[in-house]
Amino acid sequence: MPKVQVNDIEVNYEVRGEGEPIIFIHGSGASWKMWKPQIEQFSKKYKMIMIDMRGHGKSSKYFPDNTYSIKVISQDLKHFLDTLGIEKTHIIGLSQGSVVAQLFAIENSGYVNKLVLSNGYSEIPTRMSKWVLGLSNAIFKLIPYKTIINLMLKVYKDDEYTKEVLRDSFSIDKEMLLKIKTSEFPTHTQELHNITCPTLVMGGDMKIMGVDERKASKIIFEHIPNAKLALFKNAFDPLSTMRHSIFNEMILDYFEGNQLKQYEGVELF
Repeated sequence: MPKVQVNDIEVNYEVRGEGEPIIFIHGSGASWKMWKPQIEQFSKKYKMIMIDMRGHGKSSKYFPDNTYSIKVISQDLKHFLDTLGIEKTHIIGLSQGSVVAQLFAIENSGYVNKLVLSNGYSEIPTRMSKWVLGLSNAIFKLIPYKTIINLMLKVYKDDEYTKEVLRDSFSIDKEMLLKIKTSEFPTHTQELHNITCPTLVMGGDMKIMGVDERKASKIIFEHIPNAKLALFKNAFDPLSTMRHSIFNEMILDYFEGNQLKQYEGVELF
């Protein structure tokens, strides 16, 4: 796996396929391995560049002032693209990776061909979400890391495929997890209008671990000028595993300029 010196740290990344580039940005706690359900289909037509965000996987763990920052990670992305000489690319961001992609595109929309924001958020969508997130943070401080992982996976019930992918992609320890959980929450909704590239917003309609995905996805969709929205019934973060077949096909159609198909259990806006 190659590494590149970016913004005073090393960023680890994995490449599959050849052609037009797509940057894949995983969710918090994971690594590039989160994208394994996408590799077979996307690598046939595109150059997949799957990064380990700062603090994750085999990338450097250092943060200024020892404070986890999504904004710093979004700045890493710009330096990463400049270092690799990538002037234009598609970007797919999932969960916290979606937040990184949003912050990047707000400041650097000219770099982005088409943008996919899955299971993302730009603010705490409800008071209940804020309360539940605060409660989970307090509980996580008190229990062993292994128990935390088991609790996080328990919400997927009989979805063994998702649990297997997530378990294989987890790449942080409890110290980093607590830094992530207590980091500053995004509040950039009013800046989303600066994202001028075509954008596909994807989300579930279920509320899990405090964030109301349906509301969060609609907020993003309503504030980005050139956006489409796909809401998946009975699904939540990560759609890349829970609904991987539709997820892959829909994004490939979007990148190729095809009309998005109607799928059972998916609302299009």
